[in-house]
Amino acid sequence: MSAPARTPGRPRSELADRAILDAAMEVFARVGLDGVTIEGVAARAGVGKATIYRRYPCKVDLVIAAARALTEAEAPKSDTGTVAGDLHAIARNLVRLLTETVAGQAMPQMIADAVLNDEMRDANRRFFASRRAGTAEAVVRGVERGELRADTDVDLVVDLISGPIFYRHLVSGGRLDGAFADRIVASVLMPWRAAS
Repeated sequence: MSAPARTPGRPRSELADRAILDAAMEVFARVGLDGVTIEGVAARAGVGKATIYRRYPCKVDLVIAAARALTEAEAPKSDTGTVAGDLHAIARNLVRLLTETVAGQAMPQMIADAVLNDEMRDANRRFFASRRAGTAEAVVRGVERGELRADTDVDLVVDLISGPIFYRHLVSGGRLDGAFADRIVASVLMPWRAAS
């Protein structure tokens, strides 16, 4: 039995990966896409510019990778066994992500830059579509288990869970906490619950 062939070069450092993505999100939250420089991110992360360029060919790829890593760590997909449990976890994780992490500070920049930059808009749409997919999967599981009506409008339920949270965070500045997330979920599920 022969040993697996070693690929050329040093293996990627997970520590460097994490430092780069954390630094990218922090810099982006402060200055937006136009203000992000590979030099600035490299200095903040304590790595060389070449280390970043090997991983991310452009700033948009770097920023979206940072957003993806942060949301996957702080707001993972939920499968609690019930649609109510899943949606409560999803809504509460979203509230926590926006109120307790740098993602909340970065969100206005992501939206503004998506309006001004076509590449960022397309990347942003793909990013949010992947996040929505996790919520949609939870709703579909609820339909399949008979917890929700067969005619449940999955896309509408997803919008009604996240929409009020983003509205309070980005527009109204209203109180945003776990209790608000729970009220949203209870209100959204009420008309779609299957008859017992």
